Amino acid sequence: MTAVELVRTGVSESAALAEKLGINVPPLRGKLLRPFTSFSFVSRERQDVPDERFWLGCLAIQMVHEASICHDDVFDGGVQRRSMKTLLSQEGIGASVLTGDLYLTGAYRVAALTNLDKFLSEFIGTVEAMVRGESMQASKEATENHQASYENIVQMKSGELFGLAAALPGWSGDATLPPDQLRKIGLKLGVFYQMVDDFLDYCPAGNTGKPKLQDFHNQTWTFVLASQGTEWFKQSPEQALKKFFCTTDRPSIAERALAQIQERGTALLNQIRDADARSPLIEVVEDWLNSCTAAFTAGMLPDVKAAQRISTSTGFTKAIKGAQIAMRAQQLGPVSDWGDFFARNSRSFSFASRLFPQNERLMITEIYLFCRFTDNLVDKDTDTIPQAYETLDLWYQIAYSAYSGNPTGIPVADVVMDRMAHLEIPFTLVSELIEGMRMDVETRTYVSMEDLRSYTHRVASVVGAWITQAFGVRDSWVLERAHDLGHAMQLTNIVRDVGEDLSMGRIYLPTDLMASHNITPEKLGTIKEQVEQSEKIPPDYIALLEEIMEEASSAYDRAYEGIPFLPPRLRRAIAVAARVYRGIHQEVRVNGYNNLTRRAYTSSWKKIMLARKGLHQLRQTSRPHI
Repeated sequence: MTAVELVRTGVSESAALAEKLGINVPPLRGKLLRPFTSFSFVSRERQDVPDERFWLGCLAIQMVHEASICHDDVFDGGVQRRSMKTLLSQEGIGASVLTGDLYLTGAYRVAALTNLDKFLSEFIGTVEAMVRGESMQASKEATENHQASYENIVQMKSGELFGLAAALPGWSGDATLPPDQLRKIGLKLGVFYQMVDDFLDYCPAGNTGKPKLQDFHNQTWTFVLASQGTEWFKQSPEQALKKFFCTTDRPSIAERALAQIQERGTALLNQIRDADARSPLIEVVEDWLNSCTAAFTAGMLPDVKAAQRISTSTGFTKAIKGAQIAMRAQQLGPVSDWGDFFARNSRSFSFASRLFPQNERLMITEIYLFCRFTDNLVDKDTDTIPQAYETLDLWYQIAYSAYSGNPTGIPVADVVMDRMAHLEIPFTLVSELIEGMRMDVETRTYVSMEDLRSYTHRVASVVGAWITQAFGVRDSWVLERAHDLGHAMQLTNIVRDVGEDLSMGRIYLPTDLMASHNITPEKLGTIKEQVEQSEKIPPDYIALLEEIMEEASSAYDRAYEGIPFLPPRLRRAIAVAARVYRGIHQEVRVNGYNNLTRRAYTSSWKKIMLARKGLHQLRQTSRPHI
């Protein structure tokens, strides 16, 4: 097992023991950074078999952290954390405070179970220091030395718990270095962690899993403000961001803050290496440094790609790409706005999804948004082929990390993948989807309908399977019908968008079918030019379109056979979606088969008529024998 897996397993087993004793244990979410810090200082001789007392200590530390999150959200008015709604926003102040209290009192009981007297004594002192630090920050007392006050508060709020975590293996007999030496390193690690978080709070491209500018809105002074006093908070958020990155006076506020991050991070890495800590902890700190550099660069440069051109570091470039993805994800808006995005960008499917109950409609919206975001992630006009592949590779890693329970700070990944994992839908569907996007990176030819089917499966059929499985369907025959519907819809898209695709140098029409109707890629371009000059569509091209629409119609018919086997709350919407989408074929015909300079679409009233036909067809469809 990896270090991360060992930590999660060890803490989970201790949590199970604590729950048997009636202790309220919080869900083990996030990266478990503090237990991971503890494990990083376990000696190599003990790394596979740490003392049971060690894992109980890790759990107690994590519970204190979870308790502090509940309490911090009350002080800060936090409504989102780890890219999810907080308990405060869901159930209110009382629930957040009481839940934090339960976790905290439970943490004391777990700490006592370790039977490590020195650890328990230090544990009590650490919790007291954390509460004192929170109290000092909440009081916002006037001070002439903001930096000194900040250092003091951060060490108590964040550093103390990391220090306790680093020293734990020394007390449990699992480390070679003494606890006092480990604790000093942990204190610096905790302070640096908070500095990174405070810096990223002012960086729109920084991934923290929380809304941006929380410190600004709460008028909390942090190290990033340097010589700026409390007058800073009298400006608007937009003015603050502009001033933060402003280069009129060099270095900018952001540059000064990043320089501190780099200086402290480098010194910390040297200390961690000297302590012979496990390499994953070094990678974590390096990742924090890269994230700050990437977020700074994204904030300074109008074009994030410019950062890629001046970079010679693979890790730095990866961080820049991560920032670029995060910035694109921010353009989707908060989760509450995703429904509006769905309605604007998928009129037919969004129309059909109105038949879902609210919770199911939300789920469909999330799936659509993830797929649409993935499709739009690569800028086919400006990205080079290697850049496009690198972006998709990184998006795969981000999605898989979120699916595995490690929040990334990108809501479209965290929210959708968390639900996907919870519903036990295989991640292979996302892998196939991303592979479909890869097929669009380079211009390619589809020789036959069978060849094209490999493409339609990845970009559309897997979406049908995803939605179907989200409603609990696992029957292979029904899933095949979902694949058929995805294939049919994508063929409809292909027929509708021939002109748009051709303008981008793409042809999805199978070459063998084109040849059978005396159509070549060159002739297709000629036909488009003729249509632009008001000439008629040639019969051969009409016959080609009809053959492809017939293939799509056959797939729609096969799909309809499976609809009666879907859960009742899913049947009506899918039946309507299939019929409305299929209606685009008729609009192509109404347009005189001109899909080269015109885009076929169904009007609102036609959607209503098609919806009625879809529901009628559903009532008439008998359940076939499997």
